[in-house]
Amino acid sequence: MQTFLQRRLRLRQLRLLVALDHHRHVGRVAAAMHLTQPAVSKALAELERGIGMTLFTRTPQGLVPTPEGVCLIRHAQFVHEDLNRAALALDSIGQPDVWHVAVGAMHGTTPVIPMAFERLQRQRTPAAAVDLTVQEGSPDLLLPLLRAGKLDVVMGVAPERSAAADLHVVPLYVDPMVWVAAPDHPLARTARLTLDDLADTMWVLPPRVARVRAMIDAVFRKQKVLVPSRLIETVSFDSLLGMVCDHGAVALSSRRLARSAESRGLVHVLDIDMGGLVMPISAMTLVEPEPTSYAVEFVQCLTEASAQ
Repeated sequence: MQTFLQRRLRLRQLRLLVALDHHRHVGRVAAAMHLTQPAVSKALAELERGIGMTLFTRTPQGLVPTPEGVCLIRHAQFVHEDLNRAALALDSIGQPDVWHVAVGAMHGTTPVIPMAFERLQRQRTPAAAVDLTVQEGSPDLLLPLLRAGKLDVVMGVAPERSAAADLHVVPLYVDPMVWVAAPDHPLARTARLTLDDLADTMWVLPPRVARVRAMIDAVFRKQKVLVPSRLIETVSFDSLLGMVCDHGAVALSSRRLARSAESRGLVHVLDIDMGGLVMPISAMTLVEPEPTSYAVEFVQCLTEASAQ
């Protein structure tokens, strides 16, 4: 497998993986990549044979990545994003007014980023361009990318002090955690709920690797609540919305995200006391090497936007 990955793997195969994960259907991938369906199936079979693992299983709902497929897709996406950034960097050579900032966003932090971006653009000259890329993920994904130089800034709940010695942490804001359901969910019409009222419902929570999940679990233990067996863990708000709106789940989310979705009629914030559970959100950069001037200015804009 290592020999195949190092010597025989081709970029078109990585692009195929990303497309298969996005479309989950051979026919749609063939149309998107201007190939025939047999060519897509053959290319996937060659890749699986070279890896020595099954990467997708076929179901009535379409292609579903196996755990091995999920792993390789994630790295294929990294390569795809790195190549896009390389192309942008090459295009910007000789154009000093193009700024590049790559941001990692943990759960609940994305609402502040557009406001910070707008502030940054207002501070630049009219001719200046800002290339801002945002990657959502859990801390076990984003912090290694920050330390590897693939991200400039990470937003989210900072790790314990002992695990953050190499990080410069700038506190931004404190965001309460709230429960949400679909607007037509039976619980949405009930006031003064308790966690016991959610016992027979599917839950969506942040993953266990997130520090905020430890805070959540501590509240559950204090209130003597058991997490149900029907549980989805994700950092993706799109996945959260899908489970809430299409499958009748209830989800624990940051209030900023929840209120934004509620204002668009996507969810209803439930009346449940979570005992003052909050997410202390910070912006993190590396101590060494020092962040670029672009990253420093963007963190300042994040600080100003968070105070709004």
